[in-house]
Amino acid sequence: MRYWASFLLSVIFISFGWSQRICQSPDCLYVDSTNAAKVLNLFIFVPKTTKEFVLSIFDQADEVKVGQNSSFILFAPDGYEAMRLNEPKSKDWSEYKIAVNGRWGIWKLTVFGPQPPQGQRSSVRNHFIVRTVGEVDLFVKPEPVVLARGLRFSEPKFNGEPTHKFTVQVPELTKVRFNFLRPRDEKTVEIQLQPPEDINSQQHWKGLMRGSLEFLEVTGSNLQGLWKLTINNVKGIYALGIEQELRVFFNETPLMPMPKTVQVATYIADENHFVPARLDITSPQTVNEFYVTFTDKNGLGKLFLLPNVIYRITASRGFEFGAQTVFASAEFEAFSIPVTRILKRPQGWYCGDTHSHTVYSDGNDTPAQMVEAAIGEGLDWLVLTDHGVGPMVQHVLMAHQEALPLSEPGKFVVIPGEEFTTLNYHANIINGIVLEMPNASLQQVIDAVLRMDNEERPMTIKLNHPHWSGTAKAAELAHQLQRLPLIELWNDNANGGNLTTLLWWELLNKGMKVFAETGTDSHNRKTSRLGHRRTYVYLGKEPLTPNNIVKAYREGRSFLSRGALVLFTVNGALSGSTVYGSQVKVKFWAQSIAPIDRVEIVKDGKIIHSFAAEGKTEFEGEVDLQVGDGWILAQVFRQGDPSPVALTNPVFIRSEAR
Repeated sequence: MRYWASFLLSVIFISFGWSQRICQSPDCLYVDSTNAAKVLNLFIFVPKTTKEFVLSIFDQADEVKVGQNSSFILFAPDGYEAMRLNEPKSKDWSEYKIAVNGRWGIWKLTVFGPQPPQGQRSSVRNHFIVRTVGEVDLFVKPEPVVLARGLRFSEPKFNGEPTHKFTVQVPELTKVRFNFLRPRDEKTVEIQLQPPEDINSQQHWKGLMRGSLEFLEVTGSNLQGLWKLTINNVKGIYALGIEQELRVFFNETPLMPMPKTVQVATYIADENHFVPARLDITSPQTVNEFYVTFTDKNGLGKLFLLPNVIYRITASRGFEFGAQTVFASAEFEAFSIPVTRILKRPQGWYCGDTHSHTVYSDGNDTPAQMVEAAIGEGLDWLVLTDHGVGPMVQHVLMAHQEALPLSEPGKFVVIPGEEFTTLNYHANIINGIVLEMPNASLQQVIDAVLRMDNEERPMTIKLNHPHWSGTAKAAELAHQLQRLPLIELWNDNANGGNLTTLLWWELLNKGMKVFAETGTDSHNRKTSRLGHRRTYVYLGKEPLTPNNIVKAYREGRSFLSRGALVLFTVNGALSGSTVYGSQVKVKFWAQSIAPIDRVEIVKDGKIIHSFAAEGKTEFEGEVDLQVGDGWILAQVFRQGDPSPVALTNPVFIRSEAR
């Protein structure tokens, strides 16, 4: 009865035309104790003229006994906590009166899911409805992801209608992609998308089958306007994601004005050369919205900015370039932002990221978005490595299908891959996939890749993060291997990743010709920037192609970097080479974004020489060494960091030819 009394009150407000504006989410929202729906963010747009509003949650109290209660926290537009909504009611509205106090802009309500009682593993869930009363808008901003996380809705729990109605605010775009995860039952969760009257558009369903990722792609010369999204026959749970992260309102006529289109260009200072770059956009009114975009391969892009807001816009292009910040507003028609070259990459060297995930497994972004980000972060290639195992790889192939046409040999290359994922180990296949069964041993998967590897289609494989808690047996398995082409460093949660470096050195000392590499394992291009760890390979005068890149990896012509460049030779030979003789001349050159503390020369896992760089950002040296059989490499350290900022692959030493 309380629910119906509260619901009728909402109807009365509307029917009598009272001045109070009501925005209400569908029946119903929820959070739970799983990663898929652990956190829910809703947004409230508060115009400059609004003095106060009421925020209400129906059935805020948790439904069952929990170990830790759900929490509801309201953040003001500046990102600071404004209020903890800590008066939960069961089967009734919990109402909170919010004084704006001049803090106009976008507020955020973050809801954290409950935790089960101690000792229990079963999932616990909290269903609820959110409503605002006052001159404000209530909306969500779905990210692209729907599988591993994302915005989820449940079938009605409070006698509401099994129909969800939304208004989607679409700025000046030519394409929008709506991602869905729907129940397998064909009679449920039916999608209707209605364009504004004056918009000519085409709608196409693509992707996988129901119960997995599907998407509705909308194209047209200009899609700008308020679109009506209706979800009928809501049963079970469905997830909604939007590649362009558009605002989805819970009312038909938003107060928020349509964002204005502003043209932007990014270029390299002092070089008069346009380049793609990453743009981070924020303002005192929009801190709660994580707005990141990228300029295209020509260095051109569009921003969608709210009127009467001064934005802070920072352009960056990976660690080889210095970031620059400008201030702009929607009243600008166009502007440009420079980035500054800091590191000067020697000719013949290229860099990329061999570990990334998309919406087709547990990533946040679409394949096209990950490629766009890799180019904007200054990389030369990206390997797509969505999780797969055995013959269940259709989703992996879908990611490849979308991304591979975006390759431009000689400029930027997309390489197909797969993270072969088991409970005991993860291994990235580079330039292909394998169809080994889920119970295959690590050595079996490695051998399968080596059998497929050939000069026409080079392939290789790396053991991922062997000291990560999710692959607890990987390090033990590595000690048992007879063959392993590559091992991934710096992507562990143990001792800053240094344990894996020691494991690598052990394998080298066993006589295995295994080379190191690194990648970001990025699941979100905004929060885990592609290329913040990267591997550089030497191609010389060979063109930038997947085949040449893979050959360089498997031959060890490479070094790992977190913010420095290094050239390292032994008797003039690059990493991966074999040199003969016990007297060797070691030369190196290093350049770093931060002051260099020292450069160490390591022989068979032990430091045999160290150069003090005295805080220089560019440093070179050479030394003659008397050595025996084994291997030798260099690592660069910056001040105050126990882990190397750059690490080469080894040169192998043979005292005499055999």
